[in-house]
Amino acid sequence: MRIANKLFLLLTIIFINNCASVSAPKGGEIDAIPPGLVSTTPKILTEINPTQKITIQFNEYLQEASLKKAIKIFPTGDYDFKYEYKGDEIDFWIPSNLDTDTTYLLVFDTSLKDEHGVNITQDIVIPFSRDFVFHSGTIEGNIFGDFNTAFILLWLNNPNKAIMLNTAPDYILHALSNGTYQFNFLPNTDFSIVAVQQYGSNIDYTKGAFSFYRKNKLSLHNNLLSNINFYLTRPTKEENGVISSDSLTVDDTDEKALVKTATVLGSVKGNFLHPINVFLKNQENSYTNLVELGGNYTIDEVLEGKYQLLIYEDRNNDLILNMGSFTDEQFAERFYVYPDSLILRANWELEIPMWNYSLEKEE
Repeated sequence: MRIANKLFLLLTIIFINNCASVSAPKGGEIDAIPPGLVSTTPKILTEINPTQKITIQFNEYLQEASLKKAIKIFPTGDYDFKYEYKGDEIDFWIPSNLDTDTTYLLVFDTSLKDEHGVNITQDIVIPFSRDFVFHSGTIEGNIFGDFNTAFILLWLNNPNKAIMLNTAPDYILHALSNGTYQFNFLPNTDFSIVAVQQYGSNIDYTKGAFSFYRKNKLSLHNNLLSNINFYLTRPTKEENGVISSDSLTVDDTDEKALVKTATVLGSVKGNFLHPINVFLKNQENSYTNLVELGGNYTIDEVLEGKYQLLIYEDRNNDLILNMGSFTDEQFAERFYVYPDSLILRANWELEIPMWNYSLEKEE
């Protein structure tokens, strides 16, 4: 009995010590996965009634404060919608003032965050319509250049540049980090389009990098427009934005001899109507040179690094790849991008295989 009491006392002490011990909580892995769309109720949002409630389910809790900025409806308009935050769900009431023959897009843009502050990486687009089918038009392409972020802006019915400057776009899409973009559920009509580096209600996007397409009008009458490509680049220190291949100089002759550079050469074949130039660029350096009548080109004195190679029509012979202007009727000069990036080392001579750009599909 005495032994049993001692054993009981020992177990009691151990239990109390374990309960009283304090240890730091173990930290888990940092959440770096953005939230994602799970479903909508109803599942297919056709034949929707004005003021009808739909429920949008996400795979994790959202940051409520980010919703107000992130939620939008396209085409843009004065809509009387409302929503209610429910953690990982959102109840959304359809606007009352909708046309019967339009596919609308409920968009959560990349400012949407989860409860840990992780942004979504691409816009979440949910189509809805009072009609029994969705519009099926698609415009897609790539944005080339050296930019941190890019947006594609669309205006319905091909307005002129003055209207584009003074009217909000009907559709806005944040391009992916690799430069690709795709608009879906568009009507089969005409559009004006422009790519910009920044966009917002209080941002003058004409002050930053922007790029028009080479045509003033996109006609979406066959459900798909592909290869609608743009070139965006940060302004350089040079006034004209491009360093000519023969302008890379070092003041002191002896110092210039110590700079080890590379050479790029090759030939192109295609159907440009204007003189064409070859353009080599990365974030630090730019080089351009004329392509000879026979299609051969050479770019000398290239500093080592990773580069993107383009050819473009130089309509005004200024050795600049022009992307158009809001102040005149000029649109972007036509260009093609070499499919692979180039790694150049000092004292290298890199010969590019024959590049037949006329074989590339273009709208």
